[in-house]
Formats: sequence, structure tokens, C-alpha cells
Amino acid sequence: MNNSQAEKRDVVKTDAVEIPESVVKRLDPVVLEVFSKEDFHRVDMRSIARRAGMSFTTIYRHFSDKESLLFWFIAHWLKDLQAGAIEALEGGNETSSLVLMRNYLVAHFRFYEAQPDVGRIIFMGVPLVRWMQDSTYSYREPIRKLIAVIKAGQKAGEIRDDVTPLAIVDLLSGTFNRTFLMWEYRGRSDSLVAQAEEVFSLITGGIRSSNGISRDL
Repeated sequence: MNNSQAEKRDVVKTDAVEIPESVVKRLDPVVLEVFSKEDFHRVDMRSIARRAGMSFTTIYRHFSDKESLLFWFIAHWLKDLQAGAIEALEGGNETSSLVLMRNYLVAHFRFYEAQPDVGRIIFMGVPLVRWMQDSTYSYREPIRKLIAVIKAGQKAGEIRDDVTPLAIVDLLSGTFNRTFLMWEYRGRSDSLVAQAEEVFSLITGGIRSSNGISRDL
């Protein structure tokens, strides 16, 4: 087997873009460190190549610019979170939409407490206008399942139905984003996960149906 055949076998696939595993392993820690600690606009591909001990040409073979490189790695890093979020929403025998939503939120708190530099990049470093134009921005499957859970809760009378599921999704996302930013601003001085119950209790107060199911979370 020649090198090109081996390279095709050992690849990491994200959003239909395949990158050789050897390239991913070399770049991963460098991309994480550089973009979490430096201003996005000051980072350049040559410095990334130098730090990773790779040729500039090798990186350009797979990524056309630093945006495509960073967005690919964000999608790569978020694979575990997406899997955990989907698992939380599927919930086994759990039928309460509010409990499933809480578990979904907790999965995000746990992931970002364990991977704070990924959070710094996503919530503080990425130029959102550029990222939103890239296919990797979409969080399709977890959001699709979250919307289904919200709709089921509305149908069951557990969640208020005078607001759209997307408004509730935005409430969850916006609340988490702000919580992470302030956790980072305060120097990660306490547990991010420990804040999940308090944060979700506030969300629950806004979305629980006043005429529906009353259940301790």
C-alpha cells in the first residue's frame, strides 16, 4: 500500500470534508491553542504551519484559508457534544420534555467546562458573520431533535404553546452563551456545570405551561 492509499484510509470526516488523520493530529492542538489565545485577525496560516511543524503547502492542500481551517476544526471538536446532546434528548424512558431539555443543557455545560478553549473560540473568537456563511455553522441534528422535544412538550401541555419552538431554542442558546461568557470573564472560578440547575430553573419559569403538567425537575 502506498502513502496515498494509506492516507485515504486513515481520514477524519467532518461535514463531508475528509482530512488525513495524521494532519488532524498535528494541527489540532495548534489550532486550539492559537485561536483560543490570539485575536482571530492576527492569526495566519504560515504561523500555524510553523508551530505544527508542517509545510505551508501541506495545509493549503486541505484548507484554502484560515477560516475554512478553523471552521473544520470547530465541527470536529463539536462531534462529541452533538452526540451527547442527541443522547440527552432521546432520554431513554424519560417522557418529560422539560427534563430532556434540562439534560440537553447540562450536556452543553459539561462539554464546555471540560473544553473551555473550544468555548473561547466559538463564543469569543470566531467572526460570526463569516462562520454563519459556512456549512459547519449548522447544528442541524441536535436542533431538529430539540424542536421535536419542545413540540411534544407543548402538545402534552407541559410547555406553553403561545410561543414558537424556535423562540424557546433561542432562549436556551442565548442563556447558555451568556453564562459561559461570564464564567470565562470571572476566571472560571467555579464550576460551570454547577450553574446548570439554577439557570434551567429560570428558563423553566418562562416556558412551563401554567395550565399543564406540574413536575419537580
